[in-house]
Amino acid sequence: MPTTPLRELDFDIVKEPWNKYELSDGAILKTRIILQKVKHIEQENRTGYGTDFTPLQVIFAPAERKGTPSNQTYTEQELASSIDQELRYNTTAEEWNEYVVDDGTRIRVKITVTRVSRTTKFDQYGDPIYLVETSGLGQNIQPRRYS
Repeated sequence: MPTTPLRELDFDIVKEPWNKYELSDGAILKTRIILQKVKHIEQENRTGYGTDFTPLQVIFAPAERKGTPSNQTYTEQELASSIDQELRYNTTAEEWNEYVVDDGTRIRVKITVTRVSRTTKFDQYGDPIYLVETSGLGQNIQPRRYS
């Protein structure tokens, strides 16, 4: 099986906005993704781009949701088994991140929230620990070529 030629490309950030959601328990969720790498992929008459990114999440819980601070580290399984409530949410801002890679292609990626749950656990500041599931979307916009 032939290997797929990959070429890493440098990129410039056009914008990396925060997406914002109001949770049904009064908390505010902010998410964003940070692009780390872009790879140009060439396969049998087709080209495309692969991206590596890191998601970030910040939750601002209302004072009445605070609990006893804990320095304990929890496993994903412990958190999943301690879900108190699945929360509804309203999207207040959800934008595409935009980047321009060395070959002039504009790459757009977006993270969108698909599910939010609050656990019965608290972090070192007494904030409730939430589980947030997301999905990523991507688009490549080829530059215009003029002759």
